[in-house]
Amino acid sequence: MGGGILKQVNQNQSKSSITRSRLRKTPISTAVPRGVNSRHIVSAAASQINANPTEGKKFDYIIVGGGLAGCVLANRLSADPNVNILLVEAGPDNTSRNTKIPAAFTRIFRSDLDWNLFTERQQALADRQVYLPRGKVLGGSSSTNATLYMRGSSDDYDSWGVDGWSSKDVLEWFKLAETNADIKDPAVHGTDGPMHVENPRYNNFLHQSFFEAAKEIGIPANSDFNDWRHKQEGYGTFQVTQDRGVRADGYREYLRPIINRNNLQILTGTSVTKVLFDQKKAIGVQFTTEEVSTMRERMTAELKADGEVIMSSGSIHTPHILQLSGVGDDAALQELGIRPTANIPGVGKNLQDQPAVLVASPLKRELDGKSLSDHIYNASGGLRKRAILAYLLFGKGPLTSTGCDRGAMLATDAAEGGAPDLQIRFVPGMALDPDGVSTYTRFGKFQKEGKKWPSGVTFQLVAARAHGQGSVCIKSDDPFESPLINSGYLNDQGGKDLATLRNGIHIARKIASSKAMSSVLDGELFPGEDISTDNAIEEYIRKSIHSSNALVGTCRMGANPESGDVVDKDLRIFGLTGIRVVDASVIPKIPGGQTGAATVMIAEKAAAMLVGKRES
Repeated sequence: MGGGILKQVNQNQSKSSITRSRLRKTPISTAVPRGVNSRHIVSAAASQINANPTEGKKFDYIIVGGGLAGCVLANRLSADPNVNILLVEAGPDNTSRNTKIPAAFTRIFRSDLDWNLFTERQQALADRQVYLPRGKVLGGSSSTNATLYMRGSSDDYDSWGVDGWSSKDVLEWFKLAETNADIKDPAVHGTDGPMHVENPRYNNFLHQSFFEAAKEIGIPANSDFNDWRHKQEGYGTFQVTQDRGVRADGYREYLRPIINRNNLQILTGTSVTKVLFDQKKAIGVQFTTEEVSTMRERMTAELKADGEVIMSSGSIHTPHILQLSGVGDDAALQELGIRPTANIPGVGKNLQDQPAVLVASPLKRELDGKSLSDHIYNASGGLRKRAILAYLLFGKGPLTSTGCDRGAMLATDAAEGGAPDLQIRFVPGMALDPDGVSTYTRFGKFQKEGKKWPSGVTFQLVAARAHGQGSVCIKSDDPFESPLINSGYLNDQGGKDLATLRNGIHIARKIASSKAMSSVLDGELFPGEDISTDNAIEEYIRKSIHSSNALVGTCRMGANPESGDVVDKDLRIFGLTGIRVVDASVIPKIPGGQTGAATVMIAEKAAAMLVGKRES
């Protein structure tokens, strides 16, 4: 619900334990004025024409991708002044107010800060292409997402079955990364980490109506969805990665505070076209930037003899770049004229996401003007001054909200092992389209016509532990051609994901018809009261299913490359040296939460591995 915000706001184990201790003692930041870019960031426009900005240098680490994991790694690894690091990001520096103000995240969809990715036409989804929001900026998708902080359950990590990555192994890394402003429980949450987590700073009476309705139909309360000492199921408040109402993304929490370190060079607006190998050893990367060379001249960045390339480009672009580098299925790569480097068929397979659908209802006429959208926009679609002042003066109010920070986790009839398969995200604002993203396109038209956003509520229903699996595959040897993406939505045997979403619609309607919610709602906009049979509901799901932005799995961690694993427990790619993968793509099985939390944990743990390796 962020249309117009930018413009108007502008106006008015032992070695492991030693490493963990050192990470805690290492200053996370140095003084850097807010909004001031470091001289160590080299953008395309600032570079000398046709000059390689890494000329004459060799690096201990080349981090490919300045997203969430890349920012964590850059911070932790550059704490050693004897280590030279290059961080390469395809997007720009993180200077937009749209990445700072949580409510403005909707303006980033389909913008220059987004990769603008779509799946191939999906036959199971009414032959539609599904839009996949992915941040293209320092901070990556942590700078463009809904800021929800949910780790999943302990069983999620135990189910990975990877030595060193059980729930007992990873909990300390979650805590190491976190400073929780509102839940002071050292058994569960951190107190002095770089990643700020807090309760939402916007309240609406409709939140309480939802809570009362959930209780009315028998859903228990959950005071902390990240506390593994009790079940995840229940209704309650979802904590957010914010710091007094400001988005706490990878850039602000990890990268900006240390951006002036002399041993860290950052290239923005720069695309890595392939990893360079000498036989089976990574020796550097090839990259290009059109503003340095409009002919897309290829340049190289070199590793030191014992250096490493760290792939941190996310679940779409990490496998894409690896395949361009000859790492993947030999036969498929040879068909495209790519010389194989390592036959690892699992690269690009096992893509997982959390698909979603929604139910939306208008408010009763006497409650018109009470929605989140009403608190942000006036009747003509302009931004309310009161909302701006509340944000600028107090870091509170509707501009701090991405809308979906209350909800529930439920185990429906389709759940396996009792773990919640459904996340309900309750939004005190009404969707204007069954596809959540298209709502903001429609509102843009409303604004141009001077129309009001109708008051209402939305239940976004997310298959939190989806079983469907898709894939990412290069289309050609052209690194600038987007890969072929198959979402895998609803392709699981037995149809559990479809059942979860169908059950979700039934549950949302049950909540809406409760005494607490029916007293404020006036009918149903989506799917619509005429969509009543299971067959009709399933057709609606196929025609409106969309991504909740939780892509993982395409470079799966495990022990057996023959069964589809890509990296080992230390995140090293099988059969290669001098290269690791550190991002959400290594997650073997999607956790039932928001995957940003898990990504930070993985990067923190990986950084400690690398620091420990150099100390040994």
